[in-house]
Amino acid sequence: MVFADGAGVRDLDRAEARALSEVFGPRGVPVTVPKTLTGRLYSGASSLDVTAALLALRDAVIPPTAHVASLAEDCPVDLVRDTARPQPLRTALVLARGHGGFNAAVVLRKDTGKDTGGRP
Repeated sequence: MVFADGAGVRDLDRAEARALSEVFGPRGVPVTVPKTLTGRLYSGASSLDVTAALLALRDAVIPPTAHVASLAEDCPVDLVRDTARPQPLRTALVLARGHGGFNAAVVLRKDTGKDTGGRP
């Protein structure tokens, strides 16, 4: 699953959706923007997204994106809307952007308990 930045700015959101579609394929991975419920929190939304992603991995449920009636045709993502989506999960990608041009991403992986022979 992907926790998108979801800036709420049409051009930025379109570019983010396009990039996700190019990497994962159109509607190839569930996408959520739970900060639609909390706002950006004076730059604290990214850490809240990481916490939500960890809980989503633990509980096997993707939190919803609120207040999105429909997606634009040029945003080909599988946006989880209105209600949480139960789904087995192993990996979460959390994306963040900020004013002034910073971009960050973190990948979180669920520990499956299997021995990987020292590989991450």
